[in-house]
Amino acid sequence: MMFKNEKDKSSSPAPEFEPSESGTRSRPDPVRQSVIGADLTIVGNLVCTGDLQVDGRVDGDITCRTLTLGAEPIINSKVKAETVRVCGTFTGEVKARKIVLTKTAKVKGDLYHDSLEIERGAVFEGYVGKLDDKKATGETKVTALKSA
Repeated sequence: MMFKNEKDKSSSPAPEFEPSESGTRSRPDPVRQSVIGADLTIVGNLVCTGDLQVDGRVDGDITCRTLTLGAEPIINSKVKAETVRVCGTFTGEVKARKIVLTKTAKVKGDLYHDSLEIERGAVFEGYVGKLDDKKATGETKVTALKSA
């Protein structure tokens, strides 16, 4: 730090830096979250190793760890994730261990899951099926399809 005053001395210490494999020092890596803003439209597939929040428009497939669809986005795609939380409009297919449709969700498509939560007020039109945990390839097997 270039400038320091007495007030700065009493504050908490800076976060520790850890050496990387190359020997350089870097900050510890918190959970990464990428954000697609409300003014952004993406045409194409997205792959994210961390968490992704979408407030804009995506026309393409999305693969990530955790996906949060804000109140205003428009999503037309297939989604693969560990957890998906839908607060806005979604058209397509979701394959996730946990899916949450909030009260403002408007979903048209197919949901394949281990755990599904639909809040009162959510709008859903499509099919629901369970993921088959025995498939290591990421493929899913639909069991007991039912119309919503």
